[in-house]
Order: sequence, then C-alpha cells, then structure tokens
Amino acid sequence: MNISVNQAVNDDIKSTDQAAPVGSPRSPTVIVIGSGPVGIRFIEELLRHCPDSEIILFGNESCKPYNRVQLSALLAGEISRDSIDLPLPDQNQYKHFSFIPIAITNIDRTNKTVTDARGTNYLYDRLVIATGAKAHRPNIYGVDLQGVYSFRSLKDTESLYARILRSRHIVVVGGGLLGLEAAKGLLKYNTQVTVVQQGPRLMNRQLDDQAADLLEQEVRSLGIEVITDSGVRSIQGFESVNGVVTRNGENISCDTVLFCAGITPNINLARDARIKVGNGIVVNDQLQTSDKDIYAIGECCEHQGKTYGLVNPGYEQASIAAAVITNSDKKIGVNSTTLTEGYSQPQYQGSLSVSHLKVVGMPVCSLGEVCDLPYRPFQKEIRYRHKSSGKYRKLVVHRGKIIGSVAIGEWPEARRIQEAYQNQRPVRFWQLLRFRFTGKLWGGETNNIQTWPANTIVCQCNQVSCGQLTKAVETGCKTMLELQECTKAGTVCGSCKPLIQQLVSNDEPAEKETGSFPLIIGGSLAMILVAILALWPEAQVSTSVQQTGWFEALWNDKFWKQTTGFSLLGMTVVGLLMSLRKRLSWAWMGKFSHWRVVHTILGVMCCGALILHSGFHLGENLNRLLMLNFLAILLMGALSSGVIGISHKLPLVSATTSRKYTQWLHIIVSWPLPVLLAFHILSVYYF
Repeated sequence: MNISVNQAVNDDIKSTDQAAPVGSPRSPTVIVIGSGPVGIRFIEELLRHCPDSEIILFGNESCKPYNRVQLSALLAGEISRDSIDLPLPDQNQYKHFSFIPIAITNIDRTNKTVTDARGTNYLYDRLVIATGAKAHRPNIYGVDLQGVYSFRSLKDTESLYARILRSRHIVVVGGGLLGLEAAKGLLKYNTQVTVVQQGPRLMNRQLDDQAADLLEQEVRSLGIEVITDSGVRSIQGFESVNGVVTRNGENISCDTVLFCAGITPNINLARDARIKVGNGIVVNDQLQTSDKDIYAIGECCEHQGKTYGLVNPGYEQASIAAAVITNSDKKIGVNSTTLTEGYSQPQYQGSLSVSHLKVVGMPVCSLGEVCDLPYRPFQKEIRYRHKSSGKYRKLVVHRGKIIGSVAIGEWPEARRIQEAYQNQRPVRFWQLLRFRFTGKLWGGETNNIQTWPANTIVCQCNQVSCGQLTKAVETGCKTMLELQECTKAGTVCGSCKPLIQQLVSNDEPAEKETGSFPLIIGGSLAMILVAILALWPEAQVSTSVQQTGWFEALWNDKFWKQTTGFSLLGMTVVGLLMSLRKRLSWAWMGKFSHWRVVHTILGVMCCGALILHSGFHLGENLNRLLMLNFLAILLMGALSSGVIGISHKLPLVSATTSRKYTQWLHIIVSWPLPVLLAFHILSVYYF
C-alpha cells in the first residue's frame, strides 16, 4: 500500500491515514529519516520557508525526539528526562506534518518510496536522510561480553544507568568530549572510573599539549584515573566483564566497559539503495546525494571527503538543505513563489572546526588549527598562562590573521576571536603583545555584547549572530524566552544565556558594585575640591615675615613646597600604576573593586596635596597647562567614580554607556600628564 501521510502509532502523536490514489493530484511530500536534533532542525527550517509543506518524519526509537547532546547530563542526574525532549511542530498549526516513531528499512529510488519495519510503503518527492551515526565498537576480543556498553542513545543511557548502580569499576574507552562527560556523570554513583585514551592526550584533536595537560589535571582532581597513549587490546571475562588489557600490556580489573571512542556514520540504508557512499553518504554543495531527489545531512553525510561529529555543522546543513528544497520545487508551500523569485541556489561550503564546550565543568574553547601544526613562514604561536587561576590561551597567527586558537578556562573574548577567525580580520602586533601579557586581544569590556560586531556568533550551537539577536530585539522580543523562541539562541547547551540576557535587560538596573558608597563619597569630595581649586582666589604673599600664616608657610616655603610636590608626584605615580591593575590583569594586587576604592581615595588626597602645593595658583605657560591637566584628570576620575557608585540605580544600558565614556575620558586626559610633569621638574631643578 502506498500512502502519503503516516498512520497513528500512539495516543501522544496526532496523524492521519490517507491513501494517495494513483493519478490524483497531491502536494509534494518531503520525507525525513531521522528524528535527532538535525532532522528536527531541518523540519523547522522547511516550515519556516513553507508552512504548508507536507512532511513525514520517521524516527527509529519508540519515544519522542530528544536532544542527544544532553544525554551525559541526564546520566549524571543534572536534568530530568522531560527536559531533553525536542519540540515537534504543532499539528494544529502545521496540519500537513506528521511523525511516525518507526524505523525505515528500505529506500526504493525507482518508485520513490520508503518502507518501514512493518512493511508499509510511503511515497516521497524529496527524501532527506538524517540518520546520524552509531557508536564505534572496535573489533576486539570480548566486545560482546555482558557489561560492555556504548553511549549514544536514550536506550544506552537507561541501560547504563541500571548497570552503574551495582558497578564498582568502569573503564571508559575514549578521552574525547563524550568519554570525559560520561566519566564525570558516572562518578556521582561512587563508582571508580578509569579513562583510557588511545591518543597521546585528552581531546587530542581539539587541544594542544599544554591545554590537554590542564584538562587532565582537572579530570584527575575529580577522582578519575587517566591513561593516555594507550587503548584497549582485549576485554577479559567468561560471560561478563572482569577486566581489560591495554595496548601497553597493563591489566585493569573492572566489571563494566563503556565505549566512547568515536562514531561511525549510519550509511547502510543509503548503501542498500545504491546511493554513493564513502565514510559517509557522499553529497554535493547542495547536500544532494548521487540521487538528485535524495539529500543527506548531519553526521551521516560526507561533504568534500569530510564528515563532522558535531551538531553545529548538521544545523548548518539542515538550513541549507531546506533552502535548496524550497528553491528547487516551487510547488512546496503556497508562499514558495514569492520566496524563490530571484533567489540564488545556496551552497554548503563546509563548516568551521569550532568548539565552545564545558568539559567536566571546565570551559574549553578550540577553533581552527591548534595542534600538530605544519611549518609555515610567518606563523606565530602566542600563549598566555595564568597559573593561579589555571587559565591557558593560545593564538595561532599566520601573516597577521588568526588561523587557530585554544583556551582552557573562562575567556570573555572567545566569541569575538571566532568572528575574527571566520572573517579573517587582521590582528596588529600591539594586540598580540597585549594578549601575551594580559590574555586579552582587545581592550575594554569584552563581555558587553552590545559592543560586538554584528556578525559575531553568540550562540555557537545554533549559529546565531549578534546582529540577528539585536534585530530580534528591535522587532519586539522583550524577554529572554521570546528571544529564544524567535532565534533558538541558548536552547541547546545554554552557555550563551548570560550574554543574550544583556540584550533584554535594558530596563533592569545594573548590578551593584562592591564599594559603591565609598566611590560616591570619594568622587563627590574630589569634585568639590577640584571646584575650590579652580575657583578659589589665589593665596597672597604677606608683606612681612611676622604676618606669615600656616598656609603660606606650606605653599610658599621651599622645603614644604618640595615635600608637597614630591608627595603629589608619588601619589600620581602610584595612581597610574594602580590603573594598570585591570588593563594588565595584575591579580596579585588583590580584588579590583578594593583597589578602585583606594584609587579614588588617592585622587582625593592628590586634590589636597595640589592645594597645599599651589596655594590655589594656576601658574603660567607650561605650569598652567600642567595644573589644568591635573584638574581635568581629577574631575574625570571623580565623575567616573560617582557614575560607578550609582550605576546600580540606572538602567543597564545607561549605566554601561555612562561608565564607558567617563572612564575613557579619564584615560584620555591622563596621557599628557607624564610629559608635562617631566617639563615641570626639569624647569624647576635645571633652570
């Protein structure tokens, strides 16, 4: 029986059962095989282009679609089972969409049908294969023993969960992201865990030696044993596992083995249909297979000889495949004609190797070429290491452009680094010098998303840029939930939520700064003293030594004038050095909030010393310029302190903007001071 819409299989999923009579007019049907995140994303994109598309989605598991990325969090008990479900299109809104949780066993390219496990046939006009990949299980002795598991599906997770409650020692084979996350999740049940990695270091494709060493230290600190540059040669046991033998001959006693050693694309369905395959299902730049009506996306496809084991490339492929299908068949959807007029055929050019991850709770960033680098002229590796905080960052630069970077620990500039890498923005030598000493490529507030270029990727999982988020806010998204529903940003791993929150918190007050009250008092007092200095009448010299007062004895006596002058000079130098606390990340100086208060107090003391040194005289020529420069610095510093002190009473945008401009004015007017001071000292002591 050939049908165009699926039959109902459970009470949770609405569907219809209609036969498509031969020769009768019908809407073109798009069948999607695979209900993982990439398959769901494709459907969302296609419905966005053509809401009336007739789509049938097949999944080979008896449950609703779910997010495989979060299985390790589910295993660790950090999230609930319901929280990993992927939402299906609302069938009240999209009446031509249906979902069948049953496996497809055959593709008939001649008759353009697919057959499910019950023997039912379904007609298609376009077929999209998104079957993903399966866990790689090496062909070694003992791999079929009881107690050997993979970690790829919800069923695997449930089986493993039932096992670890009575397991004492688990060997995790594979030191990549999945293996490490699984190892961390297994620790919760007081189980001894050993990770065996065949490569020379953990995450050997994403990290260099130094980054991998830091990650290994963190993994070991959790209580996980790590063996690198090895692998499992065989699994020992009669009916169930009792140990493994590594490639270097070491025997490890254990009762459970978990394979997280890579994936193998699911290509059997395509191979049986005589579709061209290699390591994956071979596709062109339009994601078409050797059959022009059949597409492949996600982990199962191979583009230009490369397969991807991450979800982000799959999302990119889903978006392009949906656009290609929309453009290729103008019959799909009532609005397709207006959408496709003048629309150029999109092309998939491959995906960047970019990872923003949290591995065993530690932020890890990797993009481009970072390890096992070939020799190139004019290639540089610039590293920054902060031992006390455990931060490590490296940039690989070739001819002034970033070709790779890696980091362990929080890195506020990571998204902007990615944007510079993607768009091949030139990096100047002084920026690289700043990075070497501070770990920052750019100055200023790198965490402020509102200052980022529009094409900077904020949500790596869904490839949502800063410009897209800003546009969504301008078109009416006022809350975090609305912004997520509109752009999908922050809906996968959630690591970008703090950045996204900045765009929808404009009416909320900024966070209260530590030491805000002393900053307000100090700033106010400094402004009063600056006003007195500028407006108070100049002190006069008495006509008789017998009438000299204490104030004149200070500002007009040579000894005390030197004393107040050098005191002022010393406080100025200390203040300038303290201003570098944030610029150069000098953590040894203590908390920045504390030093900021001390910096403000120094400003007040400088005002007092200036009064005692000058006697309210502004001087002449260069001395007048020096005095005016001093007053401008003190005024801008006082204003900046006051703004920071009251920022928690202002809206976030107003507070951020005010702080930015007052601080920059304070910095700008400080630049002439060293030169003017040098001329002043030279004129006094030389002439």
